[in-house]
Amino acid sequence: MNTGKQGEEVVAQWLTHRGGKILHHRWRWKRGEIDLIAIEADTLLFIEVKTRNRANWDADGLLAITPQKQATIVRSAELFLLKYPHLSEYPCRFDVAIVRHQPIDRSIVGIPLQIVTDLTTDERWLLLDYITSAFDGV
Repeated sequence: MNTGKQGEEVVAQWLTHRGGKILHHRWRWKRGEIDLIAIEADTLLFIEVKTRNRANWDADGLLAITPQKQATIVRSAELFLLKYPHLSEYPCRFDVAIVRHQPIDRSIVGIPLQIVTDLTTDERWLLLDYITSAFDGV
């Protein structure tokens, strides 16, 4: 499994554990993608997951959520709702999840929301932050 998919799986497990329901992983159309779509507490969530290694240049992915990226996600959400009109009754929210991928032997800075350890590869996946209502949309 690639790094991005594994990061999304960490977030999906965390949301499910909190009582959320994952509707789609990597929902795509020709001009965009939404990493995770879920329902939690009667709210439809469009979630952008950023997974980075410990040494990265973009603040663990936060700097990659540009206005253009936000617009693409919002447009993708609008198309998703056109395809699934029964879900348009839910209030919508755009969230961002920050996941770090690192070897097990590195120290953990702060207290992550979720830790997934793969002992076969000596890797650890940390859900560092989950930002609700990270940007506005539909």
